[in-house]
This record gives sequence, structure tokens and C-alpha cells, in this order.
Amino acid sequence: MKIKKSGTKIYGANFTAAERKAMDMEIKRQLAEYDAKHKLELQALILWQLHEQLGFGTKRLKRFYDGFDVAIDALISRYELEDSDSAWLCTLKLKDIGADIEKWNKDRR
Repeated sequence: MKIKKSGTKIYGANFTAAERKAMDMEIKRQLAEYDAKHKLELQALILWQLHEQLGFGTKRLKRFYDGFDVAIDALISRYELEDSDSAWLCTLKLKDIGADIEKWNKDRR
């Protein structure tokens, strides 16, 4: 790593390819850890909204939860993959049926 500085102030650094790769892997590991830590709140939020908005009872919530838990674990483990810049499979499947959540997010803002 080569430090960029002007006088006594550091304003950047040039990393080698190996250092960049190691840093990216650590960032992805920390993202996965953060998501796993907040998984319960995300699950609770989704289940509550399914109950409130669509009237899901306990049995339907549990059935949804069982499938969703597997999917969210797959998403969290995705951060550990080398190339996670491609769209998540569920995002692409939703687009195929006309539900473009990326567009919906832009429209809300």
C-alpha cells in the first residue's frame, strides 16, 4: 500500500490488487454479519406487514417464514461470493412478472 499525503495530512492510499481483494472480502464478511444480526427485525417487520395488510394468520405466516428464512440465509451468504454486483435472482424473477422493485424504489424518492 502506498499512502498519499500532502504535508502531514493523509488523503488517500493506493492498494495493490491483493490488498483490494482482501479489503473487499472483509467488507462483504462484515455486511453478512450485519445482515445476520438484523435478520430477526427484518423477518418480524415482513411478517407483521403480511398479517396487517393481507390478514395472514399464524399458519400462513409460519409457512411463509419457513421459505423466507431459507431465502434470506442465501442472500446473506451471497455477500461471501466473489462477484456480488450482479442482480439478486429474486430481483430478476420479480422483473419477469412485471414487478420492478428498483423502479418502485426510485419512484418513492
